[in-house]
Amino acid sequence: MNLTISTLACPDWSLTQVIEACVSAGVGGIDFRGLGAEIDVTRLPEFTVELDQTLAQINGHHLKIPCFNTSVTLISPSAHRWQEMLDEAHRYATLAGKTRTPYLRVFGGALPKGISHDEALAMAARHLRQIVKICKPHGTQPLLETHDAWSTSASARQLLHEFDPADAALLWDVEHTFRAGESPRDTAEALRRHIRHIHLKDSLTRDGKQVPKLLGEGDLPLADVFKALRGIGYDGWYCLETERRWHPEIAPAPEVSVPHFARFMKTMV
Repeated sequence: MNLTISTLACPDWSLTQVIEACVSAGVGGIDFRGLGAEIDVTRLPEFTVELDQTLAQINGHHLKIPCFNTSVTLISPSAHRWQEMLDEAHRYATLAGKTRTPYLRVFGGALPKGISHDEALAMAARHLRQIVKICKPHGTQPLLETHDAWSTSASARQLLHEFDPADAALLWDVEHTFRAGESPRDTAEALRRHIRHIHLKDSLTRDGKQVPKLLGEGDLPLADVFKALRGIGYDGWYCLETERRWHPEIAPAPEVSVPHFARFMKTMV
């Protein structure tokens, strides 16, 4: 089983700490979503002028970078804002080519007021085609995350149906589809030809909000998720996405969540 962690789980750790924790836990990958105070790693020395040293450190410990989790959001009506998204996509695609990272996570985004669903869908599809063109020369591809207005299999398929899965595919965040009312089996079956990467987390609902928990200590049907993925023959990466960067006061500390992730996943094999 291929295990990776999102750096959302450990926002205060240095690159060396992240690497050491992965090696110690037996985790084989790092999905970068920020490092330290900076959310966009393409702006950090570690991924620009010091990239050779960074890769030597990562490769020297036999780790991979399966996916860069970008902030690119397809529904960006402002021309200026969309140009910022394109610039970010260019930076990440270029970095992905240098790090041999196969995937870039992108968001579909929420539906803005004053824009119909059909108009938003057309915008998202048009923008995703642009992202695909940026990614292809660098040997990487965008993955739409099940998130925001695209949290159900029906909405995700509506956007992805015109794309070859080799060009644009899907990152399944299991919390969002379940909270949207779908069973893991239904999601996996509906999106089986698109799923390329998995975000795992667990949580409990309290006062209408999701409270992050260690895997197995919330109410997400994770055993059903793994059963559903085995049923469709999924053999890709499983990424721990405990969102400590966004919820430092309640999300589990990485010293606990990372080794727990590795142990929990062994029980699921």
